[in-house]
Amino acid sequence: MLTKENGFTLPLRCKFPDAGKYAFTILSLFIALIIIYSNSFQGDWHFDDFANIVLNPHIQITSLSFSEIKQSFTGIYQDRLLRPFSYLSFALNYYCGGMNVFGFHVVNFIIHYLAAVFLFLFIHNTLKLPILREKYSLIEYPVALLASLLWALNPVHVTSITYIVQRMSSMAGLFYIMSMYFYLKARTSEMTGFSIFFFVACTAAGIAAMLTKENAAMLPVSIFLFDLFLIQGVTKDNLIKSGKILILPLLMIAILGLVYTGGFSNILDGYAGRDFTLTQRLFTEPRVILFYLSLLFYPIGSRLSFLYDIEISRSLLQPWTTLPAILIIFIIICFSFYIAKKRPLVSFCIIFFFINHFIEGSFIPLELIYEHRNYIPSMLLFVPISEFIIFAIDYFSYKKMVQLIVALGVMIIIFGLGDITHRRNEIVSNEFLLWMDNIKKYPLLSRPHTNIGLFYLEREQKEKGLYHFQKAIELNHFSNAYVRDIQVQNLGVYYFHQGNYDLSQHYLEKAAQNIKPDLTNRLFVARIKLLKYEYSQAYDLIEPLLIKYPDDHILNETFCLILLKENKIKEAEIYAKKFLKRNISCTFPLKILAEVEKKKGNIRSAILYWKLYRNSFPIDPYVNLALIELYYDLNMAGELDEELAKLFCLKKTMILNIYINELSRNPNLLVYVPDVYKIRKIVNARQRMIQ
Repeated sequence: MLTKENGFTLPLRCKFPDAGKYAFTILSLFIALIIIYSNSFQGDWHFDDFANIVLNPHIQITSLSFSEIKQSFTGIYQDRLLRPFSYLSFALNYYCGGMNVFGFHVVNFIIHYLAAVFLFLFIHNTLKLPILREKYSLIEYPVALLASLLWALNPVHVTSITYIVQRMSSMAGLFYIMSMYFYLKARTSEMTGFSIFFFVACTAAGIAAMLTKENAAMLPVSIFLFDLFLIQGVTKDNLIKSGKILILPLLMIAILGLVYTGGFSNILDGYAGRDFTLTQRLFTEPRVILFYLSLLFYPIGSRLSFLYDIEISRSLLQPWTTLPAILIIFIIICFSFYIAKKRPLVSFCIIFFFINHFIEGSFIPLELIYEHRNYIPSMLLFVPISEFIIFAIDYFSYKKMVQLIVALGVMIIIFGLGDITHRRNEIVSNEFLLWMDNIKKYPLLSRPHTNIGLFYLEREQKEKGLYHFQKAIELNHFSNAYVRDIQVQNLGVYYFHQGNYDLSQHYLEKAAQNIKPDLTNRLFVARIKLLKYEYSQAYDLIEPLLIKYPDDHILNETFCLILLKENKIKEAEIYAKKFLKRNISCTFPLKILAEVEKKKGNIRSAILYWKLYRNSFPIDPYVNLALIELYYDLNMAGELDEELAKLFCLKKTMILNIYINELSRNPNLLVYVPDVYKIRKIVNARQRMIQ
């Protein structure tokens, strides 16, 4: 029989001391999590993964030098510190394993697992506090274990673990709960030395949390309320005494908020491109938070999605659920404070959920809803539920059958959560399944159509890609003007690759209105100008960008090409050499210098540059054709024959004219343009000589 007296332990001969209980918890959490996340380790890159990791050169470090580590700290914008610990972790992942998704997923899994372990340690030790000891002394272990399991297995957290970039949420959560655990140990340690050690650890973990993601700024408030509710106790004297101290964490949050946002005016500016105002966001978020609660307690697969279509609250009465949602949250919070003296644990766990939604669920102009925002707020949400379940098992201790039914129900819930999470991982791990699932659940959203369109285009299924791009524009249900213009830009890029340059330019210029920086737009428009022989206009588009992005390789390459096409030979040579000096591993300037030397009549120098280029690209067809022309000009018969032999290997069974014409498409975007008549003449002449 499971009762308080036997600590709800199984009737085994071996009794677990605390060390054994911890070992059992650590092992059981690992086994449960590795099973349900086993299908996530080869999951695709998604959504913001590309901008933050795949296409972010600043985290793609090749050494552990201070300069490269420092570079990773400033994220994708390179203008300020931005979640430096998150980006550093991505950089270290890249350093160890490149862009292999397996390594990134393993780290994400370990972070979540450690967060679950520290959550258990925090809850277990909290239930041993003097203010709670009498009530929970016999059940602290099963309550802590069950609460940790219910949190760790919850399907809502899949996007925090399987969606690679949301390591930002899970790692912040790990440091957050570590900081609270160390604070608890510091406050309860009987030895001064240990107290100092744990206070230092608490501070270090707290700083790490805030440097991982900004929502961890609520940590000082959480620690303050934890101390008040569960260590000091909620009394009139303690409230007065603590009220004077509360200003410190609030001031810290205000300072961090101002630093991060750049001031209140910047916050308001952030709403300029949104589909909702500050007031509308404040009215909508209570409905979102109640929806989060419903998801956490009823997380079936049909309700889970990557992107959600949430109706914006235009006023307190539109939709009608807005005012009730605000009142319900107000009542819940008031009730939590009301029961704080008699039920401090339940009170604190409820308040913890709401205060940790404050940053992402209030005035900051973020997207309205994302599942990963529940990672920290939900950490203690299942403690009252677990307490109720354990007390229910104890209450029915005199009825073995009823007790077994309750225990069986708990097991079914745990296995059910694991099954849903495992199934959800199958969807979130696969790019195609993720967006098709999102379209099925929220067919009126534009962004899933945008992303499935990109998926099709990358696989050369252009008609399907174009259909979803146009569908996204037709629905016109984006989260903000920036996202809408990104889709317009995608159409511009699509039509560029289709050769419809007028339509491409139309979409690109239309998209440039809200996309800042508009680097991609200008690059593609500049290429269109090159194709139309409008060299000076292409120059005017690219030259100002070089001041802002002097190290961007594509930008520098495009500028070199413009100078060459304008026949500014000297300028092209000088710029290509400067570019090569700054980036010794770059090969593009070698092609520019080869063509410059050819135009100057220095054939041998041109050959030398093409050979240097060939060291990196040994079967490049342009090198082959360029050297054929140059060797012919110098009458280097032996070398010419070698290149002609390579030509026949490269073109295989293609007719020579067709082969060269295929390579010569869009000549104004090529550094070297093959002379089809000259090469055909050379080939024919050598064949006649052989005959």
